[in-house]
Amino acid sequence: MVLLLCLCLLAICQTAEARLHITLLDPARLNSLAVSGPAIRDAQHLLTQAFPAARVSLNQPGADIVLQLPVFRLKNRTYTVAVNALIPQPALPDRSYAWRSKRQGRRLLLRLEARSTAGVACGLYGLLQEQLGIRFIHPRQTSIPHYTRWPLKPAFSFSAQPRFAYQGFHLHTLHPIELTEQLHDPAYPNGFEDLTAYLDWLARNGQNSFQFFLLRGIDRTTWLPHARRIVAYAHQRGIACGVEISLAMLQQQAFQALTLLRPIPGYSTQVEQTLAWLFQVPWDFITLEAMMGEHLPLVSLLLPTAQRHLEQLVAHTYHRPLLYATHVIRQNKAVRRPLCPESGILIHTVMCYSASEAKAPVYGNCNQRFMLKAAQAEQQHRLTWYWPESSYWVGFDSPVPLLLLPYLSSRLDDINVMAQLGLAGHLTFSSGWEWGYWLIDWSIARWSWRYRQNGRLRSDTALSGLNDLLPDPALGRLWQQALQLQNQYLKDHELLRFMAAALPFAELPEPFRLPFQPTPDFTYGWLLKRADQAQASAIAQGPVTRLEQYGVAMGQLTAQLRQRIRLLQQQHRLTGDRAGLADELVTALQVTSLRAQHRSLTLRALIAKRRSSCGGLAACQHYLSRAQLVRAQAQVLVTRQEQRYRYPINLLARRRSSLTAYPFGYLYPASRLFFWEREEQQVQQGRFDPFFMNLWDVWRTLGLKSLFSH
Repeated sequence: MVLLLCLCLLAICQTAEARLHITLLDPARLNSLAVSGPAIRDAQHLLTQAFPAARVSLNQPGADIVLQLPVFRLKNRTYTVAVNALIPQPALPDRSYAWRSKRQGRRLLLRLEARSTAGVACGLYGLLQEQLGIRFIHPRQTSIPHYTRWPLKPAFSFSAQPRFAYQGFHLHTLHPIELTEQLHDPAYPNGFEDLTAYLDWLARNGQNSFQFFLLRGIDRTTWLPHARRIVAYAHQRGIACGVEISLAMLQQQAFQALTLLRPIPGYSTQVEQTLAWLFQVPWDFITLEAMMGEHLPLVSLLLPTAQRHLEQLVAHTYHRPLLYATHVIRQNKAVRRPLCPESGILIHTVMCYSASEAKAPVYGNCNQRFMLKAAQAEQQHRLTWYWPESSYWVGFDSPVPLLLLPYLSSRLDDINVMAQLGLAGHLTFSSGWEWGYWLIDWSIARWSWRYRQNGRLRSDTALSGLNDLLPDPALGRLWQQALQLQNQYLKDHELLRFMAAALPFAELPEPFRLPFQPTPDFTYGWLLKRADQAQASAIAQGPVTRLEQYGVAMGQLTAQLRQRIRLLQQQHRLTGDRAGLADELVTALQVTSLRAQHRSLTLRALIAKRRSSCGGLAACQHYLSRAQLVRAQAQVLVTRQEQRYRYPINLLARRRSSLTAYPFGYLYPASRLFFWEREEQQVQQGRFDPFFMNLWDVWRTLGLKSLFSH
């Protein structure tokens, strides 16, 4: 019995000795400093999750794996972006870093080289994500592999440099997206925790800039301490915080610096009062929207003195950069510019189109190359950031819902182009993360860095993030086919004109019909009532047939994707949360297949209804019945997808009160496939006006009340 007990104790001791020990060696006490300290503690926690059987410690040099942090002097470690000297901007920490790994006796030593606390933070997260495969895909979901032993080679080097001095995200909180309420309502349950999780996501992905659009319905007393708390946490994580305001924008409940039809006190005084209130929060930069609304006049044309005064105050009184918001709506066929040389500029592009491609039918334009020319011109003499969209919302992508993979290829192309131009910043315009749009934002964040492995530059592809998350060559080829299929049909053949939902302004008669997202070059009312047989046949043989072809091809492809995913699961090569992520993305693509089928059927029903004979009406009802069956199939997928939403369903996809212009969450239209059903009913009842089954609170969206009061 004694012998057995001794043997057990010996086995326990041997097991304890064999337990992997990882330590973070911090000789300079970076753990006690802002930016590096939170990252060190977070990295220790994440390593504990990735190595559940290991011991993860701080400052115990006898460990098996030693992650040695650098020693550097805290001064002379910043640089300034080389732009016009008039532009007020703080020196920025050098965030580049390098890891060098080698065996040292029985232990493995990984030495981090960095020149700032921000470089230390980025280096730690870069090692975790780019080497150890811990994927920071979403503020509420991190995909963490589980290791029983150290997976990296003993000897390697890994280094990274940011492509832009400023890189980060703009949350378009004019829309009722995941964090809109939390940013504006201090009393929102667990709101601050939601915001810190997002700021952590930015830091983990090496981002250093954050901005949102302020809404005018905030409580101006209780909101200030809430905003100061947000900014303070962001600064602890090495993130510059900005806020976007409007000069006097009417629509979508945007915060206004002045009230247009309230001339007392004077407009300059209103601007001064607004900025004095706003800068009670230590913002790092401010963005100014100068339009009254989309397709409405620039306020600067009406009140140039007030706008110039605001720009000068931000620069010379508050000593912060002001970034002037542009839009692809061209006033007088020109890209608008700020009024003062001190002001910077945000170069905006929209939807899943790049700045350089030849065909981009957005807001009535042929393409967006004029924005590329503006970037080339402006970056030579003012602070210039690129501001592209990773989703559009309203009626284009997630509310339909559609997962549009071309966002990936367009955003990567633009990053390469803008980095070559030498732009100072890249601020992604984000409007929601579900239905796979987390993949777009996460990929953009990673592409904003340039990585070298053993001295060799790593090349990025549109699907590199997805392939890193789900590393299977056969699966990768199928994702590539899906991207090619969408680029071919949705962009090259311009089927996005039909896949997107009609917006109210697109259904108004001329001259009130205004262009926003891609729309057909005909109206559905015209097709029903005025098109002749040859014209109707051309539409049936052209876009309608191509919708059917896309629907069949994508349907076959999603079936192959599901088959491959099942095989990988059976082989235990795809497990845990990554199997769920794969299914989430395939489901989103499958809905795009059903959307194309549904759209082709409603269009065929409309064409059939042109014939007033019994045969024509019978054919119309036949197509509509088939469309309803397709919608029912899609509804099953939508309901299943809703179970995966990472924030409460009532926040994202149900009717609710909101400080935005919309009385529902941004995925409410998707939850019931509203636009699909509306298109069926439009054909059934022959109604193609914006008041039919209207989803929008038009008067609140237009915001005419704000002409007189806040």
